[in-house]
Amino acid sequence: MNTLTKYALAGLTALGLGAGAALADYPEKPINVVVSFAAGGNADIVARINAETLSAELGVPVNVINKPGGAHIPAVMSVLEAPADGYTIFNWSPPSMMVVPLTRKVPYSPMDDFTPLFAGISASNALYVRADSPYTTFEEFLEGAKANKLAMGVNNLGAPPNLSAVQLATEFGLEFKTIALKTVPATLTGLIGGQVDVAVGQVASIHQFKDEVRPLIILDNNRQPFFEKDLPGIRTVGEAVPGKQAGVWVHGGFAVKAGTPDEVVDVLLKATEAINSEETRAKLPASVGWNWVHGPDDVKALFQTGIDLYSPILDGLGLLKK
Repeated sequence: MNTLTKYALAGLTALGLGAGAALADYPEKPINVVVSFAAGGNADIVARINAETLSAELGVPVNVINKPGGAHIPAVMSVLEAPADGYTIFNWSPPSMMVVPLTRKVPYSPMDDFTPLFAGISASNALYVRADSPYTTFEEFLEGAKANKLAMGVNNLGAPPNLSAVQLATEFGLEFKTIALKTVPATLTGLIGGQVDVAVGQVASIHQFKDEVRPLIILDNNRQPFFEKDLPGIRTVGEAVPGKQAGVWVHGGFAVKAGTPDEVVDVLLKATEAINSEETRAKLPASVGWNWVHGPDDVKALFQTGIDLYSPILDGLGLLKK
């Protein structure tokens, strides 16, 4: 072996050891979690709880960075433009992974550009009327909605409450005049003020408007443990009318950029197991449901169920990109 070859091999060996050492030291600096919502909402609160648990497991600060606006695209791209080294994590949600990519051309692919770590948070919506509404049951509402084109309040077109309303209309042959009122609280305020006849909001919305609105039905197929705490005695659509579908796909969790080294992903997967602990779940808002799915393959399979559910609903709205 000549001298040049010897030094070349030595250099490659050193580079290999250096790379291995770098991976073995992960993490050695703070990690950022990018949230595509403003501070203060459920998505932000849960992301901060999860970040706190991850920090305790990894022994480094895990900071939450809020990047709202721009149809979630700026937040997504800030993650994809960062190195694939595990130091930038995306707090994914239905809009960023399902609704936006299905409705417009975006510079990313949820299935190809991310390695998801877990899904945890889940949520459900409920159908509300004013406290003095003539509709006191879901059955009375169905009769009224078939006889009259009711004004339906939602927060934003294409958002989960709107998709819940569309799914409800499709299942029961109804037609609504849909009015978007920007936020769930504004939607229920509009309901109370008479701007709309009926509204869709999160199950926990009842706590803010308890004496002014009446929940008629939970727009879900299956009963979640927190339903009885927030809306005791209120049925799900699946319970009220077996065979009818309701319950728009609402999940969220952490993901890293595709191409992140397997060794780093393994460290994160091991650390995120603690997020499903009773200790961490006890810190969650009472309104948050929990459906734990862990590991890239299983979470991507969950993504596909969301795509399969949302696509026909968005197509019915004329929002599915062609």
